[in-house]
Amino acid sequence: MSRTSASYGRRGRVDDANTGVRHPAPTYGKAKLGTYSQKANGNINVEQEAERFVSHLLAIDPRVRGFQPQPFCVDLIDKCLLLTKAARSAAWHAYRELPGPKLYTPDFSVVWQDGLHYAVEVKLEGFEGDEAYWEKIARARPILTANGYPLRTLVMPTNTAHPLRTNARLLKQAMHQRHTYLTAALVERVRERCEAGPVTVRTLCEDLQLLPDLMPVLLVSGLLTADVAHHPIRGTLEVSLAQGDLSHLCLLEEVER
Repeated sequence: MSRTSASYGRRGRVDDANTGVRHPAPTYGKAKLGTYSQKANGNINVEQEAERFVSHLLAIDPRVRGFQPQPFCVDLIDKCLLLTKAARSAAWHAYRELPGPKLYTPDFSVVWQDGLHYAVEVKLEGFEGDEAYWEKIARARPILTANGYPLRTLVMPTNTAHPLRTNARLLKQAMHQRHTYLTAALVERVRERCEAGPVTVRTLCEDLQLLPDLMPVLLVSGLLTADVAHHPIRGTLEVSLAQGDLSHLCLLEEVER
């Protein structure tokens, strides 16, 4: 019989996907949450479904150049940013006898296409945090702003059928499929059919004999546009020609608090 201790209940090896200053907690009995995005330089791991939801919004938003989970730590005592795991560890040991919050780590850092940065805190609707949490955020906010990372709070809807939750996943997957399925012939057929004005997904698919699964691809490519913030991608969704406009994919403000 092997004497090797059992490894059940603990996250597996996730070091390759942990690029930030703090690793996802090795929570017992909780599976790791992983995702992939070119904007995040490949595979990343996050601690909550709410963070994975926000990573999908960041991946599809055309204004976002790149993002990183657990990017750095805010030193609330010396009022500076700690950019490495070693610096964070040293600060934790130095301040461990002090009362009150001492360190804060934002969930993401984001680089905008124009070069501006900001930090993101992710919460789940109904679990936005208590008074002590918001006091810590209030202390971290001016430090982040002074270092060029203004803080934004994004809240994931608890309703699993919310259009933003269902659509974000579909659109994020479509980002990796557009070069495979978007052909010149398909683009021309869709343009000809939609030139007269808006049409429902069901009608478009019936008229052109298209699979409904192609709709997210047409939306992320800038060929079609729709109100994906408030309506799920299904037969009743009304779509129209986007002419290359990707503003319908700018969904971060819909969940900002």
